[in-house]
Amino acid sequence: MKPELKSQTFEWVDTNERLKQLCAQWSSEKALALDTEFIRTDTFYPIMGLLQIADTQGIYLLDPLAINNKEPLQELWKNTAVVKIIHSCSEDLEVFNRYLEVLPTPLFDTQVAAAFVGIGSSMGYSNLVELLFGDLIPKDETRSDWLQRPLSDAQLNYAALDVVHLLPIYHELTQRLSDQQRLQWVELECAALITKASTSNSVTHHYLRIKSAWKLQPKQLAVLKALCSWRESETRVIDIPRNRLIKDSALFDIAQRLPKTKDQLIELNDVNQRFFSSYGEHCLQLIDDVLADDDNYPDRLVAPLNAEQRKLFKQLKTHVVDIAEKISMPAEYLVRKKELEEIVRYPQQALLFTPKALKGWREAVITKSLLSILSETINDTDKI
Repeated sequence: MKPELKSQTFEWVDTNERLKQLCAQWSSEKALALDTEFIRTDTFYPIMGLLQIADTQGIYLLDPLAINNKEPLQELWKNTAVVKIIHSCSEDLEVFNRYLEVLPTPLFDTQVAAAFVGIGSSMGYSNLVELLFGDLIPKDETRSDWLQRPLSDAQLNYAALDVVHLLPIYHELTQRLSDQQRLQWVELECAALITKASTSNSVTHHYLRIKSAWKLQPKQLAVLKALCSWRESETRVIDIPRNRLIKDSALFDIAQRLPKTKDQLIELNDVNQRFFSSYGEHCLQLIDDVLADDDNYPDRLVAPLNAEQRKLFKQLKTHVVDIAEKISMPAEYLVRKKELEEIVRYPQQALLFTPKALKGWREAVITKSLLSILSETINDTDKI
C-alpha cells in the first residue's frame, strides 16, 4: 500500500495586518493554490469557514471569521499576473462571490485540465494526487464543522493537505497540456467558468430548472416564473435553502393548478402549513397579478426531443464520442448534452450560424465534421 500523507506545516493567519503582508508577497507569485472550507446546511448562501492558500514558500490557513479587511484579497483576486489554481472550482467560486464579491482571475481548474490531458473526467483531488504522485490523502474531515473555533488538529491538517499538491499538479498538467498543444483550450474553458459564475446569480431564471416546466401553458409558466423569482428573492433575504421555504414540486403544482382560494392552495402537494400560514395570501395575490398581465406571458418551453430528433441526437453523439476517444478527452468536454440537443432542435440555424458552443478551439476539433453530418442528415430527410 502506498504511503499516506500524515501532516503538513502551515501558518495560521487571523489578522488584517498579516494578511496584507501576505497579499503583497503573493502578488509577486506566478501562481497560487486555493481551496475553501465552508458550511451550507441551513442557509441559502455558503458560509466560509476557512481559506487555504499555498505558494512557493508554504501553506497558509486564513481565518475569515477573524479577518475583516478583505480589500487585499480582493485586489489579489483581480491581479491577472497571478494564476489562481483550484480543483473543481464551482463551489469555491460561489463562496468567493459571496465572501469577496469578486472572482479569482485568471483561473486554472486542475479537474478540467486533467480531463483535457486525457487522465480522467470529473476526477477528485485525492484521486488525482494519488495518480500523479502516489500519495493518499485522508478525507475524514469533509463534513466537519468549519465554523467552530478552535479548529481541531485533524481539521487543520486536512485543510493544509487540500492545497499542498495543487502547485505541483499545476506544473505537471501545464507541461502536458503544452506538449499536447491544449493549454489554451483549458485557459478558455476556465475563463468560461468565471463568466458563468459571474452571471448565474439572477433571480429570474430558476424556473427553467424545474422539471416538467415544458408541460405548462404560457399562463401557467408565467406563474411558475413569478413564484420562482419570488422564492429566490425571499430565500436570499432570510438566508435559508430554497426547499426549506417551499419545494420545486410544490411550485410546479401551484403553477399547474392555479389555486384561487386558500382551501385550494393548502390541498396541493408539498404546501405545508408553515408556508401556508406565512405566505399563502401573498402567493394567491401573486397568481392574480400574473394572470392579469397576459401581455407578458412567456413562450412555452421546448418539449423533450421527439423520436426523429432523438435519432439524430444519437448519431451526432456517436460522432462526438468517436472524436473524443481519438484525442483522449471526455466527450462531454467537446459538446455537452444540452448544447447538442439545441443543435438537434434547430439544425438549420446551427448550419447558418455556428453555435457559440462549437466556436473557439472546438472549430478545428469537432465543429466542421459535426455540422457536416448534420447537413447530410437534414438533406436526406425533412422529418427533423
